[in-house]
Amino acid sequence: MSQSIWTVTALVRFIKKYLEAESSIQSVAVQGEISNFTAHRSGHWYFTLKDNSSRCSCVMFAQAASKVSVMPKDGDQVIVVGSVSVFEAGGQMQLYISKMIPQGLGALYAKLEVLKKKLTELGIFDESRKKPIPMFPESIAVITSRNTAAFQDVTSTLKRRWPMAKLIHFHSAVQGEGSLDQLINALKEAQLSHPDVILMVRGGGSIEDLWTFNEEALVLAMAQCKIPIITGVGHQSDVTLADFVADLRAPTPTGAAEMATPDQLDVVNQLTMVSRLFTGKINKIINERKNRLNQLKSHRYLLDPFRLTNEYQLSLTYMTQQLDKQQLRVIRIRNQVIELRSLLVGHSKDSVYHHHSELSQLFTQLKHHLTYHFKSNDDKIKLRRQLLESLSPMAILNRGYAITYHDAKLVTSIRQLSVGQPLTVRYADGIAETTITQIKESDHGKTNL
Repeated sequence: MSQSIWTVTALVRFIKKYLEAESSIQSVAVQGEISNFTAHRSGHWYFTLKDNSSRCSCVMFAQAASKVSVMPKDGDQVIVVGSVSVFEAGGQMQLYISKMIPQGLGALYAKLEVLKKKLTELGIFDESRKKPIPMFPESIAVITSRNTAAFQDVTSTLKRRWPMAKLIHFHSAVQGEGSLDQLINALKEAQLSHPDVILMVRGGGSIEDLWTFNEEALVLAMAQCKIPIITGVGHQSDVTLADFVADLRAPTPTGAAEMATPDQLDVVNQLTMVSRLFTGKINKIINERKNRLNQLKSHRYLLDPFRLTNEYQLSLTYMTQQLDKQQLRVIRIRNQVIELRSLLVGHSKDSVYHHHSELSQLFTQLKHHLTYHFKSNDDKIKLRRQLLESLSPMAILNRGYAITYHDAKLVTSIRQLSVGQPLTVRYADGIAETTITQIKESDHGKTNL
């Protein structure tokens, strides 16, 4: 059999790897009915999702399950979001669920996910866009509906924690028809009052009640706001797109008021501590200065001010005496210099005359020696010139001899010659070109002259 044989494990792992590499099913929304639901003591949920024709095993781990507000049961119609993979031990395809939505709210959640993804890609929720919250706000704008528990909670919290801040309320409906435009207008008006921070709050509710805070127009308006915004929309489990774009999200309206302000009691305690610290340091400096002042008061110069002037007077008198002594010494040295200068001038004249006589004698001797040396060397040069002239080849040529060359090489034997060979013959008064017609060798290898 030519085809390769797989183990079961290898085949299951290959299918698992292939499914997990397929990006289109790694975040997929599936609608169906829950059956065989089991909530394990570990917090994990195991169930089957089915429709009229098929069924699929599902697993929802404890971390994701804890975020589902209502415990599901068999027969519930839901929309789940998760990824597809294979459970190796059972060789079974499974959905690993990250989010579960009751079917009735599925359209809203799907719309919310699409809008969230779009705004995320635009960078609206980036942390780099977040503005810092001022530590000690002087004015706080609150955007919410009047006569609501949320507004009362924020008001009472601000008065308790930071009553010195100016509270500016901008009324707006927080749900239902017209609430979107009212919230955007309230946000624009709040910016015109130039508060230090803006609180956008409301009480809890269903996803339909909170939907205005998921609208794209409101999210974009909040992103363009130049003043930091703190949201406190609903309860801790309620999260809207407004919370993502806000500079700071609080779990409740009360939490938003607390995040916007310091506690005046904490500030008073800190100021008291700092005041004590500075008071202690100032008292320490004052005591050090007092001790220094007491030391100065007991100083001998302060007890007797003229003592200092007397000491300076004594010092000045001593210095004057020393100066007079030095002045006398300078006069004495100056006189010595004058005397030495006179002696030096007289001595210099005698010395110059003596050295001039010696120099004249030396010059005469040098001239004599040079004359003798030149004459002696001139005789030697003449003798050497005569010797060189007697040994010069030109002198030999002048006696009738000649020098023979072939191709610029000196010919010293007839063995270097051949008949017809051209030669160059140098005489004392010139050069002759010739050709050999006959060669005769003399006895004993010597040519007869």
